[in-house]
Amino acid sequence: MQQVGVPNERPALAGDLDVDVAIVGGGYTGLWTAYYLKRDQPDLRIAVLEQRFAGFGASGRNGGWLTNSVTGGREQYAKSHGRDAAIAQQRALNETVDEVIRVTGAEGIDAGIHKGGELEIATAPAQLARLRAAAAAEREWPATDVEELDARETAARVNV
Repeated sequence: MQQVGVPNERPALAGDLDVDVAIVGGGYTGLWTAYYLKRDQPDLRIAVLEQRFAGFGASGRNGGWLTNSVTGGREQYAKSHGRDAAIAQQRALNETVDEVIRVTGAEGIDAGIHKGGELEIATAPAQLARLRAAAAAEREWPATDVEELDARETAARVNV
């Protein structure tokens, strides 16, 4: 991954802005909101207000991974909202990853995205048993893609 450094600080706003839409926060949510508003209504005057720089907060850290994981776990979500809602949420998260990849390509953004999934590794027999049980439980849900790898296949994925 290429490191580009920290953007230079920009001056604070010198005064009021006259815009149709003011979006506070330049993370994923704010930037996607601005992107789709401008795409769908090109005449809108939109300002994204960010204290530091776009992507500074959680969107630029571990919380900003491009992942389809359900925060807190799908099972927890299903307990409070039902299995069908949890399945719909998982499908939406899967589609979101693909949408980010599609938009970055369409806009010519070289984001260095590699759709590689997540890899969980067991290093002890007890961990392997838990991992296999978790994989079996995961396969009970639609819209998931779980694959068990043996030691050789795992080594091939992590040996750079």
